[in-house]
Amino acid sequence: MKTLLKQRRLLAFTSLILTTCFSVAAIVQLAEQTQAKAERPELFDPKSLQKGQYLGAASCASSNCHGSVKPRNVYNVKQNEYFTWLKQDKHTQAYNLLLSKKSARIAVNMHINGKPYESAKCLDCHALNVPKNVQARPLDIEEGVSCESCHGPAGGWIARHTEDGETHDKSVEAGMVDLRNLVTRSEACLACHQGNTQKSVGHELIAAGHPVLIFELDNYSAVMPAHWLPFTDKRKKQGEETDGARAWAVGQAVAFREGMLQLARRARSEDWPDFSEMKCYTCHHTLKFGAWRQRRGYKLKAGLPHWNPARYAVLRHLVKTLVPEERAKLDEQVESLADYIAKINTPPEIVAKTATGVAQTMERVIPKIMQAKVDDALTIKLVRLISNDVPYLIQAEVDSIEQAVMAINALVSSTARSNPALAKSGINKTINKLYKDIQDPERFDRDQFADHMAELQRLVK
Repeated sequence: MKTLLKQRRLLAFTSLILTTCFSVAAIVQLAEQTQAKAERPELFDPKSLQKGQYLGAASCASSNCHGSVKPRNVYNVKQNEYFTWLKQDKHTQAYNLLLSKKSARIAVNMHINGKPYESAKCLDCHALNVPKNVQARPLDIEEGVSCESCHGPAGGWIARHTEDGETHDKSVEAGMVDLRNLVTRSEACLACHQGNTQKSVGHELIAAGHPVLIFELDNYSAVMPAHWLPFTDKRKKQGEETDGARAWAVGQAVAFREGMLQLARRARSEDWPDFSEMKCYTCHHTLKFGAWRQRRGYKLKAGLPHWNPARYAVLRHLVKTLVPEERAKLDEQVESLADYIAKINTPPEIVAKTATGVAQTMERVIPKIMQAKVDDALTIKLVRLISNDVPYLIQAEVDSIEQAVMAINALVSSTARSNPALAKSGINKTINKLYKDIQDPERFDRDQFADHMAELQRLVK
């Protein structure tokens, strides 16, 4: 499955475009400097630390904690988590991206006063940017998206989380983010990779030059340099299933709910309509290569900026399979939302109310997906449903097709772990073809895509 993982890397990090700014020597030097800080006894007085305080990466970087250069077999962690993050993780370069000419140009286009690396609008996602009153000491913003960006402020739990009798649940009570919980983990990632109440990449920012945000929990996790323990049956029984088909399923559901909440916020804002919620290629396409768009026809008037259904394109099959009692309700709500948005002159409050209603339905759906049995039989069933959905996908456009291809990749990769015959069947070559189909949306060939999906169906019978 090496080819599949390679394709995951190509697609999952398209929107990040992060360049490596340190040489290996510089990384090692920085690691040594940070470890030196971490091992200074005067850095923190454990008795003075409080819940909700941020300490910075240095608090984790001691060689006896998470800063070992190589994995150890002493505790129930690898102990090289900090070094893995520093040397291999793209998140460590998030701040440095703000130093680029492209970021400077985006800042000018956005009329941001000052440099992008000084703007909260940029720093909130590209670094651990928190108020000074919750910093136990001044944080190094240059560290980028560091430990506490994902794991939460360490002030309440760092002094005792390794003590005998201390549990993960106690650490969570003290301020650690429970990343073992797939809903919480999805929300943590989506805060930047999709947006929340404080962070958003809307049409204005995209028009200024920022990449369009795409996200899929399992694919993105698969290309991360793993600083967590390998997935095992024991961890699955303990509720620590942080990758695979179940992670994909929960990630799909949470992303859709959060997307609906974001849409509702945008509809209530002064910036509505925000065209990032709509199909890009309704407006942005060349006439030379756009014939496939005319072939599909238009439900409403040609040229209207329709709502982008990409986050629902695959989720609808998941809901029908695992929570069938909610599928008709969701379809009705989504259809109404799409119609309201396409009419443009719909009062924003109606759009916001409808999107909020969809999110409320998803509140009932998500727990049921969390509790559902997601096994190989289910993943293959979903692959068949998605690969048989070509008419809908083509009508929905390339963004939805992209989500379908990523879903197929995640589901097949998960199943191949326990079914090596599937990996040897040639299915990876077919998935490669699907990725190539969406590589250049302007030259998308609907007939070729349909042939490749039919080829996939034959392989998963």
